[in-house]
Amino acid sequence: MSLKKKILAAGLAVCMAAIMVTGMTLAYFTDQDSKTNTFTVGNVDITLSEPNWVEDSQLMPGKTIPKDPTITVASDSQTAYTFMKVQLSSDFMELLNSYVAEKQKTDDDYTIADAVSAWFTTSTHPKIMAAGTDYVILGVLSPKKAGDSVTYFDKVTVPSDVTQAMIKENGTYTINVTAYAIQAEGFYTEGESEAEKQESRADAFEALFPGETIIP
Repeated sequence: MSLKKKILAAGLAVCMAAIMVTGMTLAYFTDQDSKTNTFTVGNVDITLSEPNWVEDSQLMPGKTIPKDPTITVASDSQTAYTFMKVQLSSDFMELLNSYVAEKQKTDDDYTIADAVSAWFTTSTHPKIMAAGTDYVILGVLSPKKAGDSVTYFDKVTVPSDVTQAMIKENGTYTINVTAYAIQAEGFYTEGESEAEKQESRADAFEALFPGETIIP
């Protein structure tokens, strides 16, 4: 074989070796893994009870009537903000308005909110979040955890200065109580200051009652 052919053959061998080496370096080690995330479904579950309410209680001046609407967050529920709508019949509202009008004869600043506070006794002291012509919506400051209960008011006391003339003999005096709850997650953060708690409650209220205007 001529020198020229030997050099060409050697060159081809080197090229082949290079190609083989290059091909071998492209054989990477690989692996693959995946995870499936399964989300459980949370829930908010409450019950409303009135342990001490006596059916057909009589409405009379100076009388105190047990009325203790209590919201309980179920044991399997998410932590939740609770609210309560208290709606009065037209005769009841007329009675309250008559009482307010009488009080305003000596106190110009006396309002329906003052009357509600006087008539409905509470140790919880919920805030009046919003009000309409025949209802108020109440809210406590902090959300309640599973198993917690909150009693929004304890009794109804008819002030002794209510006159018999204000109460209709055949009037319909009813109090309709409705309980509401909304998840606390997304609104509340543990360790909030008092001001932050008020803001978080307001945000939760607005999400639950978008058409209501919060009373400052």
